Amino acid sequence: MTTQKALDTAGSYLTQLLGIAHSQSSQPALRIPLSDADWTLVQNLFPEQIHTRGRPRRSDREILNAILWLQQTKEKWHRLPGTFPPQQTCYLRYMAWKKSGVLAQVNERLPHCN
Repeated sequence: MTTQKALDTAGSYLTQLLGIAHSQSSQPALRIPLSDADWTLVQNLFPEQIHTRGRPRRSDREILNAILWLQQTKEKWHRLPGTFPPQQTCYLRYMAWKKSGVLAQVNERLPHCN
């Protein structure tokens, strides 16, 4: 393998791992994490959480960033980078939001993030 090909392969891997677009890629840049303006558009879709006992709940914004990363990269759940909350946490919240219609509303309000 040539040095250039090895560098391209490594760059591609890091691009996927970190969820960022490669500067020489023809793909559009990923829109993660959500900007403050985008979060403001969807924040009211998520009910305010009451603090309870036990492990602190992961923020809805963190989980939404992970879900949007998966949608934009077309990756599988098991490929979710460690920079996001745990896979199971994200998946359970994804299923709840999908069932309740929250994700459909997010996609309507943030069409540029799909």
